[in-house]
Amino acid sequence: MSRTADYTIQGFLYQFNKTIKEILSAENDHTIAVEGIAEDIEVISPEATTAIQCKYHETNTSFTASAVYKPLLQMLNHFSDHPEESIRYVLFAHFAGVVTPYPTVGKETFEAALSSKDKNLQKYITSLPSSVDLDGFEKKFTMEFGPSYDELVTEVSAELGYNGFAANDIETLAYPNAIQIVASLSVKHDQAKRKISKRQFLSKLKSIRTTAISHWTLALRSREKLLQAKRKQLKVQLNKNARLRYFVIDPSRIEDYETEVVLFISDYIGKYHFKPAHIRTPILCLRATRDEVQGIQVRLFAKGIVSTDGYVGTQFEKAHFFRDPLVSKTAGGEIRREFHIRILSYDDHGETLNDRKCDDLFIIGEPSCEGLGTEDINAERLSGTTMKEVKYVMGVSDVHE
Repeated sequence: MSRTADYTIQGFLYQFNKTIKEILSAENDHTIAVEGIAEDIEVISPEATTAIQCKYHETNTSFTASAVYKPLLQMLNHFSDHPEESIRYVLFAHFAGVVTPYPTVGKETFEAALSSKDKNLQKYITSLPSSVDLDGFEKKFTMEFGPSYDELVTEVSAELGYNGFAANDIETLAYPNAIQIVASLSVKHDQAKRKISKRQFLSKLKSIRTTAISHWTLALRSREKLLQAKRKQLKVQLNKNARLRYFVIDPSRIEDYETEVVLFISDYIGKYHFKPAHIRTPILCLRATRDEVQGIQVRLFAKGIVSTDGYVGTQFEKAHFFRDPLVSKTAGGEIRREFHIRILSYDDHGETLNDRKCDDLFIIGEPSCEGLGTEDINAERLSGTTMKEVKYVMGVSDVHE
């Protein structure tokens, strides 16, 4: 990952942390909107709304007013359209190296932003009326210089502790799941669905007993501990023999898919589907074309793993796909199966998975599985991972690098 990409992700995580802190600090009758109509975070009370823009400038070792022109102009535009509403505007920004006494951001800064010749700002400047009330906006505006990323994480962890989470659970359970809840809210298209109260947030967070593994949580500095925690959590279910397991994998979001997917399947079968007691044939469902699926079948066959794809000639037959494999024993007691795994393309026949409920569903990568039923199923999402990391958390490998 490039340093630019890393800083971009940290910028989002900084905003998510600020959002969590606002939720945990809110009164029970307040509503927090993630990616609200006006700003990044909106704290809505019966009396007023606090609209917060959150900016993270880790590479800026000093404060320059021009760095905040854009968010100021955006806030001014909203204020101009809603001058009589009870809205407090907060620009919450971190600049590395900036210490107290903090620079003043007020009317002079607003005027400088309006006079800027930066072509990227002209659409915001020209959309404002010349009569915009800068004095009125200044009364409603606050500039807050936020702490460093690590300091904010520490503050959020402390807030989780104040709200009843055990210290031992915060780093690998409560905190990453809090990040994932906010990240999931932020991408919802319906603005009404991006709102949550403190009570709702805590209720949801306390009901989750497994560590969230996603590209957001794995971008945290506790990545290694999160993988270890997930491995420990999955071990309980994976050690049960008679479990029907489905794997839905999106190759496009996994960097080492081509080199590792066949090894993953081989290692999984070698550990979890080789005993006489292993009677539930797993299903591998790929977000791939039939030709690509058949390519994986050929590679598996070369490693001694036979798969069935449910096709009779050119026709897919569900009964043939779900048939039980013939099983025999060699003179030495070795178990021989007609086939070891069922395999299919999600795009072609993904709905077939709904015909027979599994016990454990592993969604790897970030496939869109909206049509896949998960009621009464132990569903585990492993996004943001490499296949090597999936092998590690599922206990088929002791290393993930």
